[in-house]
Amino acid sequence: MALLDPVQLDAMASGRPELLLPIVSDFEMHGRGQLSNLHAALTQGRPEDGKSILHQLKGASGTMGMIQFQELCRECEEELTTGQIPPRLAELGPLLLESVAGASAHLRGEVS
Repeated sequence: MALLDPVQLDAMASGRPELLLPIVSDFEMHGRGQLSNLHAALTQGRPEDGKSILHQLKGASGTMGMIQFQELCRECEEELTTGQIPPRLAELGPLLLESVAGASAHLRGEVS
């Protein structure tokens, strides 16, 4: 699976990628905070809060074309729904950073 959906990214940018770059950067900061909140929710026994956080991250990342991150959020959300602690939770942080870096590079024209 590709890291990004460039068509979705370009659609979001609407020909003005410079306007989407700060939103992508904000998503990174917000996403890091949400991943901290996710960890806290799960360590405190609040899986419903964890599912809500993953659902929000899944939607926002999908909107920006970050398809691998979106898929991992979906997978983790489903596992929480079945009462499992997702084994790939630790991959969320690095994949968030990789996705943001890729989206930013695409929007700056550094990646085709």
